[in-house]
Amino acid sequence: MDIIIILIITAAAAIYIALPFFIKKRDLANETLMNSYTNKEDPVTEKLKILDNKKETLLSAIRDIEFDYGLGKLSKEDFEELNNKYKLEAASVLKEIDEIQKQDDRQTPGDDIESEILSYRKTGDSDDTLIEEEITAFRSANQNNESKIKCQNCGSEHRAGDLFCSKCGAKLN
Repeated sequence: MDIIIILIITAAAAIYIALPFFIKKRDLANETLMNSYTNKEDPVTEKLKILDNKKETLLSAIRDIEFDYGLGKLSKEDFEELNNKYKLEAASVLKEIDEIQKQDDRQTPGDDIESEILSYRKTGDSDDTLIEEEITAFRSANQNNESKIKCQNCGSEHRAGDLFCSKCGAKLN
């Protein structure tokens, strides 16, 4: 009798714990189904979203094969074949996106960000040129401050912190 009571309590606890997992899945499925019926966008916007996702997937694939080739996982022939294939496919997707945008004067999701950045740069609030000038001045100051020493053996120049000559291997003083 005690075993039956323990089994009933265990089963009730298991159902109580597992119930939220089943309810969430069902609610998500119903919500997705309802959204697909209620939020019908026009076909052009839907097509642009699909093409934008395809473009991102292809660019990711190109980055992946370049990374794999750099690691030596792909031979040169395989890399060139895949790279050409993905680039041609990406070019056709980009061409299709451009054609749709020309026909309907629409933008892809990233275009509004690009146009905002461009307008920000045109207003003159951007400090890009000032930052570039400071970086250039800093680099030139660092290059001028480094004292050069010459190797006593071969005469090549080296920085002050170098311990050995990179040409002949002699110890620098």
